[in-house]
Amino acid sequence: MKIENNNMLPLSAKPAEVANPVEKKEDLNEAASVRSGQDRVEMSDNARLLAKARTALGNVEETDSERLVMLKDQIASGDYTIKVSELARKLLATLQPK
Repeated sequence: MKIENNNMLPLSAKPAEVANPVEKKEDLNEAASVRSGQDRVEMSDNARLLAKARTALGNVEETDSERLVMLKDQIASGDYTIKVSELARKLLATLQPK
């Protein structure tokens, strides 16, 4: 392939400027802080809340899906009855820490 000069103008009429070397002072300061152990990590309030929720969910017992389906069917058909004394006992147990 042969490239010929078609009398096209150069992209810029100005000659290229001489580039000055970039100072590495900031980069050196960052590297020094890494070596001295000054890095920090902070968690947002939402991240802390999410971590607590994950921990709490890890402690939850698995649901008995067969029993859940049975209860849903009883409620839908109107056959489910609530034992008020049992409900009161369980509510008081959750409100009063041991």
